[in-house]
Amino acid sequence: MPRGKMKHLQLVAGRIYNPLKKEADYGPNTQHLEDARAAQKLESSTRSSAS
Repeated sequence: MPRGKMKHLQLVAGRIYNPLKKEADYGPNTQHLEDARAAQKLESSTRSSAS
């Protein structure tokens, strides 16, 4: 069954956010902080739109 647009956006955000989150567990990395925040914002907006 094909996935919907919102599910696709959640998967894309997860592909970006999860590796950045794991990297942050090992130590602070300010270089990727903006990317992590943008991915987090996208993820939260897709969750609120999907509800």
